[in-house]
Amino acid sequence: MESLESRDMEQQNKYISVRDLRKKYKRKRQKDLQVLDSINFEISRGEFVCIVGGSGCGKSTLLRLMSGLDPDYEGQVIIDHELVKKTDKRRGFVYQEHRLFPWFTVEKNIGFVMNDKDQEAKRRKISEVLELVGLKGFENAYPRELSGGMAQRVNIARALVNEPEILFLDEPFGALDALTRIQLQKELLTIRKKQKSTMLLVTHDIEEAVYLADRVIVLANRPAKILDIVEIHLPEIRDRSSEVFQKIRRNIYKYFESKDEKEE
Repeated sequence: MESLESRDMEQQNKYISVRDLRKKYKRKRQKDLQVLDSINFEISRGEFVCIVGGSGCGKSTLLRLMSGLDPDYEGQVIIDHELVKKTDKRRGFVYQEHRLFPWFTVEKNIGFVMNDKDQEAKRRKISEVLELVGLKGFENAYPRELSGGMAQRVNIARALVNEPEILFLDEPFGALDALTRIQLQKELLTIRKKQKSTMLLVTHDIEEAVYLADRVIVLANRPAKILDIVEIHLPEIRDRSSEVFQKIRRNIYKYFESKDEKEE
């Protein structure tokens, strides 16, 4: 029988709690659009969790609510025992589009979000995060001079520069070619290991989710509900071609097969 002490320890380890989360958008002359319905899950400190679901099911909306970008919802999002009501420097956010200012250099794009007024300290920190994402030496480059993958690396560096405890990633590699995406997935795992951040990533790529995550949350189509939370029991260095990897991928994919496909 589980002891009270072990239960208390388990509860203390729950860094993020999402409780009965609901979200609807009000529409003029139309019925309100329910996007999220009764979402419940918990995340431990240092975990990497991926959220997968069909296009338009509410994945990105869920991420925005959890990060504090949208405070209009029912239910609770609790991070480190505090209700989330607004954005916080302890939470970094990486968008699908890099959203870099074209008139700023890489260094100025990253420095724009920093609080530190000591210019020398800022430059050192910017240099550190650029080295972390593999772009050291590109401080003075402009976004137009970067490839899509490089621009997304700057986007990630900008989210990391304030050393967030949590990194929210909204399909950060979705617009990139397959080879660049694979490379950035590997780099993201390296960043996680070095920074020890808790990471929550939204993706429509099931293989990406299995490669990156400790757990995968599977969402139903709108209004989104949780269909399953899949534990990924794989080695730290993962082989995409392995039988176990492919079995996990297939098991998640089954949630998105059409009725006709299943019958075949």
